[in-house]
Amino acid sequence: MYLLGSQIADTEVPAVTAQILKFVEDFGGSNIQETQLGKKKLAYPIKKTRNGHYVVVTFNMDGQKVNDLDAKIRTQENSVIRYLLVNLDEHLKRTEKDKVAQAKLSKRQLEGQAAGITEAPVRKEKVQAAVEPLVEINQEDLDKKIEAALSEDLTK
Repeated sequence: MYLLGSQIADTEVPAVTAQILKFVEDFGGSNIQETQLGKKKLAYPIKKTRNGHYVVVTFNMDGQKVNDLDAKIRTQENSVIRYLLVNLDEHLKRTEKDKVAQAKLSKRQLEGQAAGITEAPVRKEKVQAAVEPLVEINQEDLDKKIEAALSEDLTK
């Protein structure tokens, strides 16, 4: 995926994307599929630009040539302001591992709910220490405590 800055005119976008596709082909990319997501507002300004053209390119390539492609894209003349190269095979493996871990976690949560455990156990010491007994105080005592606090010497 790469992001073209707003300084690239809408009429120039096809030329720049064709150049990127040519780079992919030159470095041995195959099964190339391009998806133009269009011009969108950025989450934050990048190089003083607020809008950009998003383009996703999916391809197969030898892992050793990915670094060469990365260097070639990096040296583009300010047209590509951000890009990201992702190995989809590794990403899909990690996603599958995460799903298995989440399934185990949710299974434990369901077992806990069936047993009547809805939250983590809370230690009684902490609860008792956090709750102080309420002491009733009248207006005169309150005024005396406030006056004592205000007249206290703070330079000690």
